[in-house]
Order: sequence, then structure tokens, then C-alpha cells
Amino acid sequence: MNKKAIFPLIVLGLALAIAFILIFGLLYMQQLNASGSPVPFNHVLVINIILIITLLVLLILIRNVYLLFKQEKRLEIQDFYIEHLKELVGLIRTQRHDFVNHLQVVYALLKTGKTEKALCYIEDLSHDVQITGQMLQINIPELSALLLAKMESAVTKNVSFKIILDSNLEGLQIKPLELITIVGNLLDNAFDAVQTLPRGNRNVVFKVFETPKCFIFQTINHGYISKELREKIFQMGYSTKDGQDRGVGLSSVKSVVEKNKGKIIVNSSKTLRTKFTVILPKPLIEESMSK
Repeated sequence: MNKKAIFPLIVLGLALAIAFILIFGLLYMQQLNASGSPVPFNHVLVINIILIITLLVLLILIRNVYLLFKQEKRLEIQDFYIEHLKELVGLIRTQRHDFVNHLQVVYALLKTGKTEKALCYIEDLSHDVQITGQMLQINIPELSALLLAKMESAVTKNVSFKIILDSNLEGLQIKPLELITIVGNLLDNAFDAVQTLPRGNRNVVFKVFETPKCFIFQTINHGYISKELREKIFQMGYSTKDGQDRGVGLSSVKSVVEKNKGKIIVNSSKTLRTKFTVILPKPLIEESMSK
């Protein structure tokens, strides 16, 4: 049996035990009163002591269950974070290896007099470096690291991954781990959605921008989600994919977004692709609304 289900059963069992003790005590005292005999003080004392002890044990177990679930949730987030850090380490190793290869290609082109080809090669390489530089300008280093890691992940999965950054997210008030939970799960979901599509449709776009009132994160990819599925995908444990530990990602995203007083919107069309939009309010707007 799953250990997550054991503790609630124990709590339920103790709650039933308390109810049984209460019922037994009431029936016992009612029977004594009906017979005209006074209720012995030591009997009442014993019943009360058992009841108090049971209540205390129940409260302690409830507290422990809460702490256990909280700890497990924290560990899930840490494992998720560590997984993306490993992706980032792999990306750095790959880029280091590729940098040497790029230098060798440019050197060979220049040495053989193919200057124009060398310039085009450098221009393409400069474009990739520029994208990386834009990510490093984001005000949240953890998100920059995640996006760099996802670029490498997209390559290994044969997915065309485009990043559009129109905000450095300065002023966004959210814990980095929570932001990683949102973006990481949305990107993983988008990558999985296009995995089985024809090669030309394996495209994922990630956009970050802001308005005067909020910060907005979007993933856009090919694939269609029916209206019925759109109402279910945020339910804990629901998934269209086989395997264990499924149906957790989007549920976690929704939970974190709502915790930060934001909202998530899903739009899907057979012609306009699928778009997940996360809207997080800016602090000043949030404060003015509360006043």
C-alpha cells in the first residue's frame, strides 16, 4: 500500500476509536442512570483519560501527516530542480565541446580562403550566442539556467525550440523554485505533446513578456487538446500518458500559480495550435487591489 494512504487510514481509525469510546461511555453512563445507580467516579475518570489520550495521539498524527506531505512535496520540487540542473551541466559540457569544433571549422574555412562561408558560419554562431546572452539577462538566474538546459533537451528530442524574451522579469515576486515548477512542467508537457508528431510539427515556442499589470509566460506547440480534456488535465493524477508518476505536472503548475494569485489559461485549436498562458500579477497592482 502507498505510504501516502497509510497515515490517513490511521487517522481515520483513531477518529473512529474516539467515536466508539464516546458512544460506549455515554451508553454505559445512561445504563447506570437508568438502573438508579450513581456513576462511579473512577469509571468516568478512566473514560475521560482514554478519550484525552486518544485525542492527543490523533492531533499528533494529524500534525505528522501534514509535515510528511509537506516534506514530500518539498522533495518532489527539489528532485525536479536537480533534474534540470543535470540538464544544464550536460549543456555546458556540450557547448564546451562544440566551441572547439566551431573554432576548428572557422579556422579551416579561413585557411582555405572561403571567407564568405566563414562569415556566414560566424553569423549563425553569433545568433545562438545572442540568444544565450538574452537569457542570461533575465533577472532570475534559475530560469536562465532552466531555459539553457531545455535548449539542449530539445536538441536531443529533435524538437525545434524557440525562445522569445520581451521582459527581464524585474519585479516578479515569486520563489525561484516555484517559477521553475511552472515553466519546467509547461515545457516538459509541450515537448511530450509534439514527440509523436511529424518532424515538421515538432515545434515549441516559449514566450515571456509583460503588461503594465502582469507578467505573462506562454508555451505554444502543435497538437490539439479537446475541450473535455482541457477540463481534466489539471486534476491530480489525471494523464493521457501511460506510466507511473503521471498526472502531477500540470496539477502542480495550477497549484503554484493560484498560490501566487495568478491564473492559467489553456487555448487549443486544430488550426491555431495549443497555448498555455500563465499570468502572474505585478506586486504594485496586487497591493493596490487589496487596498
